[in-house]
Order: sequence, then structure tokens, then C-alpha cells
Amino acid sequence: MPGLNSAAPGPQTAEAVPFTYEQEWYDANVRQTYVHRNVRLSYEILGPLDGALFEQAVHRFVARHDALRMEVLPLNERTPMAAQRVRPLGPDERVVHHQEVKAVSAEQFGVYAAAVLTRDFLEPWTTGHRPYTLRLLRYSSEHHAFLATFQNLVFDGRAHHLFAQEIWRDYEALRRRQEVPGTAPSFAAAALRQRTAFGPRHLRRAQDSWYDRAGFAGLNPWHRPDHAAASEDGAVPAELSAAQVAALRQACEREHCTLLQWVVAAFARAIAQCTGRRRLSLWTSMDSRRAAERDVVGMFAGVAPLKVEHATAPLPEVRAEVSGQILEALRYQQLSGRQLRTMLRELAPDEGWLGRDIHINLRRFEGDHQQTRHDGDLRVTADAYPLRRVTFANASALQLRCDEYRDRLFINLLFDGHRVGRQLAQAILGCLTADLTVDCGTDVRTPRKSS
Repeated sequence: MPGLNSAAPGPQTAEAVPFTYEQEWYDANVRQTYVHRNVRLSYEILGPLDGALFEQAVHRFVARHDALRMEVLPLNERTPMAAQRVRPLGPDERVVHHQEVKAVSAEQFGVYAAAVLTRDFLEPWTTGHRPYTLRLLRYSSEHHAFLATFQNLVFDGRAHHLFAQEIWRDYEALRRRQEVPGTAPSFAAAALRQRTAFGPRHLRRAQDSWYDRAGFAGLNPWHRPDHAAASEDGAVPAELSAAQVAALRQACEREHCTLLQWVVAAFARAIAQCTGRRRLSLWTSMDSRRAAERDVVGMFAGVAPLKVEHATAPLPEVRAEVSGQILEALRYQQLSGRQLRTMLRELAPDEGWLGRDIHINLRRFEGDHQQTRHDGDLRVTADAYPLRRVTFANASALQLRCDEYRDRLFINLLFDGHRVGRQLAQAILGCLTADLTVDCGTDVRTPRKSS
């Protein structure tokens, strides 16, 4: 394809690069089956898409972000620890699979696209293959589906956001015959910096901090309150409008905290209000990228325990405690997978509480929320093809999923029916949203019927 490899490649290295701390933890605890988990994208594209130009935009992304050219090295005497290296793209290597789909209707095409995405999501990934599958399905000249799955070992939620942002930016630039970036911050370099940035004293302090927070979790497991009625597993959602999010951001500025810090504190306080529990262990997602590394594609997303000892206190006090715990976790996230496994086995030999009884997944997206966007003469709908007949098991009693956009806040509280129950989950969500909208004066939307 003319011009396909004209983008300058990203940083190359034949040397072994250590896993990030987050990769090592994921490799030890999740990756045994090499399944594509958690990171997938799908788009319905209506309008006159230039398939060759779109592939070039995707190819440019892969060429400049070395995380997508990583290969895992086999363990041997030369590489006794988990490691990886950059394998350059071949001169004629295609990154996007094209397929013409003969379907009797647009609806049947959509069903087929969902089935293909599901198959790719579940397809085992073996060493030696690229850690992604990218497909452009064509139903007609003005109706396409773009399906992408990425191995979580090299691709986290921030990488997901960067991919979705950059491919459409670059496609539009190429369509206008404008330049697109040829290089990007290197994942290999960031991984090296992460593993060499801290000395022995800091790493000992990190271990002490983990022992303290994880030990607290072991002493404070979740127990269903006596008044909570069991139900089927499920989820209860809520959505804050643009006006409500703007008011919450103003309140955060006055209180010198982030919006997501406020959310975590309000969630802890909501659980305390509805259960009477003063001491709570929360496990939350952490992105260890430094501010200067926000545009690095790779795997830097891990989990960390937070200990809340005064969840029944007034909101400002809970917020201060939670903010301090989040900063503590960010400062001392640096523990290897081997160290974590050893520590957790010491604290809980049966590992029964490691399912993270209360889990918080926080994601922050730049810009406004747009399920459907218009890129020039294209109409592009994200998350257009749901997985088919795939059930996800949730080991947590409560899992709060929060997606923050500039103009929206989407909340979904998943609950274990036996350990929590729908009635208690709804009460917790009500207390949570009350603390998020205290300065707004408007009701929170419940956008869809609870599942």
C-alpha cells in the first residue's frame, strides 16, 4: 500500500526491557491464558470511508507506539525475570485485516460484527504474535465496522483512550493531506525509568506501606449486614449531567481535591451510612504514569488497597483521609509481583480476601462524552457491537465503576446479590449521589432500568 510505512518508526531496541510493576502483577495473576481481556473497541462507521487511508492512520499509531510492537521474551538464563523487547514492523506488514461481508441487511451485518469481536476477545494470544487484532469489515461503500482487541499486558485504559483519540485525528489529517506525528513517547523507555527510578530505601518504604494497607484489608473483610436482603446479582446506575459535573468541579476547586477523590470519599461514606461500618478497605485502580508520561501507550494500570478508618465522619474529613490514602498508594506502588505474592501469602495464607471485597474502577476521559460523533462526512458510533453470550464474573461484593468526562459522570455500582443485595446497593448509590450533588440542587438521572 503506497505510503503505508512512511511514518517514522517509534523507538526501537533489541535489548530486553523489564516489565512494568503493573505488567508483572498482571502477568503473574491474570495472563495465564493470554486472553484478550478488558480492552476492546468497536465502531460503526457510516459515510464514505477511505479504507486504505484509515488503515494508514492505524498503521501510523502502531508504528509510533512501541508498546504494540512488544514481544514477551521466554524465561531462561539470560532473562530469568519477565521481560520484553521491541520487534519492529516488517516493511510490508499489514496491521489491519480487511473483509468484505455479504449480509442480507445492516442488522445481520451488525450481528456478524459482534460475533467476530467476541471471537477475537476470547482468542488466546500466543508469544510471537502481535498483541492486537484489528479488523475493518465492509458492508457497503458507506457502512463499515472497525473492531479492535488488545492484550491487556501492553494496553491499559489510558492507552485505550489514546488509541480512540489519535486514529480519528490522524485519519482526518491524512484525508486533508496534512502531517501526522511520526514518533511518540516510548513505552520501553518509560518502563526502564519506572524500574530504575527508586532506590532501596524507597522500595522498603513501599513494602511497609503495602503491608500496612493490605494487612488492614485482611482485618476488615466485608460481611453482609444483618438488615440486607439477598437478591440476584446486578447493577444500579446513575448519571450526573453537565450542570451537576460543573458544580461538582467548582466544589472540588474550593476544597482542593480532584473529582475522583471526592467520588471515592463519597462512596466510602455512603457504605458507612448504610451499614454502620466505620473501618473500610477499598481497592482501587491506579495509573502510575507520571505527568510527563500521560501520552505513553502501555500497561501502567494496577490496583492498590486504601484503608479508611473513619468512614462515618463528615464528608470533608473522609475526603481528607481518602485523599491522603490515594497519594500514599501512588507514592508507594512500586512492588514487584514476586514481593506482592510473598506478602499477600503471609497476610492471608488462604488468599480468601484477595478478591477485593470493595473495588473501585475510575477512568477519566478528556473532552465531552460522545457516543456518536461526526468526523467530517462520517458518522462514527463507539461501542457499537456488544459481546455475544459472554458473562463476566465479579469477585467483589461491591464494585464501583466511574467514568469521568468533561460534561458527564457515569456511575455503575455492581453488587453481589448474596453478600450485598439490590436494596442495600440502591441505598448506597442514593447516599453516594447525594454527596456528589450537594451543591447542585438537581436530581441525578438514572438513565436505564437496573439489570
